Amino acid sequence: MNFGRDRHHAMVVQRVPIIGFWGVALLACLLMLAASVCAQEEPPEPPPAETHGAQTTLPDALLPQITAAIQGVATPNATALSKALHIGERLEGSAPGAPPNTLEPIGPLGQDHVAEMLLKWAIPDVAAGGDVAPAPDSRPLWGLYLLSWDGARWKASRLLTGVEDFIPITINLGPPVGRGLAIVILEGDPPIAYPAIFQVKDHAATLLWEAQADDSRYQPLLQGRVSFTDHARAPAELIVTGRADPGFLQVDRRGRRGFQGRAVYHWSGTAFIPVKTEYSVNQDYTIYRFISALHLHDYASAYGLVDAARFLKTDSPTLDAFRRSIQDNWPEFLQDEVFAAPEPPVGSPDEHFFVLSKPDKRYVYHPVFSTDGKFLLTGLTRTREAPEP
Repeated sequence: MNFGRDRHHAMVVQRVPIIGFWGVALLACLLMLAASVCAQEEPPEPPPAETHGAQTTLPDALLPQITAAIQGVATPNATALSKALHIGERLEGSAPGAPPNTLEPIGPLGQDHVAEMLLKWAIPDVAAGGDVAPAPDSRPLWGLYLLSWDGARWKASRLLTGVEDFIPITINLGPPVGRGLAIVILEGDPPIAYPAIFQVKDHAATLLWEAQADDSRYQPLLQGRVSFTDHARAPAELIVTGRADPGFLQVDRRGRRGFQGRAVYHWSGTAFIPVKTEYSVNQDYTIYRFISALHLHDYASAYGLVDAARFLKTDSPTLDAFRRSIQDNWPEFLQDEVFAAPEPPVGSPDEHFFVLSKPDKRYVYHPVFSTDGKFLLTGLTRTREAPEP
């Protein structure tokens, strides 16, 4: 897949609603587009995930119970630990059909080279359902705990609470931390990945960084995947891949429209910081960059995204002629409008149409692109339809 590149500038990204983020995204677009026709903008952050994030600061009612259950286990034997925690058994008060708690080895993460255990425990008030029946498509929420053998007994510490699904990965964070634990939380449908990073010190887990924190610079991607590239002599790199959600060119979260992104993050010692983002070059990416440039009245950058002679239908195209054409024929691109890129019907020849909906009308745009791999706009027509019921 062909990707372009974008070097991120240092900034703190606040978690705000998507509409409030457009102004920041458009300013970023101006900086990138003004530098080069092929410069890559940073799309706005996807909408908040449909479920609540894992909690790391709320009181934990389960941890004292877990600690009490394992205090009599005086052996590092995992079988004895599982028996004390009743792993695999249906606990009293759990909902019928609820999946069992699990205990799996992970690591080693500490300095004693003894593998820690990762405990996944169903949160009782969710698993039992309480007085309110859970939604038909709801899934149980879990508490995640690290159990570490200190040479004489097991110690339990909380990792995350309120997790639907997750992937644990051990990674190298470099000195002085050494091996760390990444818990990649998967939220929503389709899932969006949010990693959290822990270290084990004195046989207890400590949160170092969380992607969902207010000061995080992490940018999730739709249908995203998170992986880590480990290095023997340097901290691991965080790699995030998925579909970008450009905000003012709205796409179906479960669909295929839009464009792919790949972001690389480096560990700073306290957080993963974005250092490089690449976006796939395709028709929807051209549409996004074209609209974003014209939102900012950046005619030069938008002009670089068209086959000027074919788009303007003239043998002598100029930037000034392009500017007049946009102002006379496409004023909506110069305004603060939100467009949509719907999924095309099966077999439709118009795979890259996009839409502007108004209360009394609906504009449908039909772009045509070059076939040389650059995906320049060679033509654009607009039809007006009645608003959808």
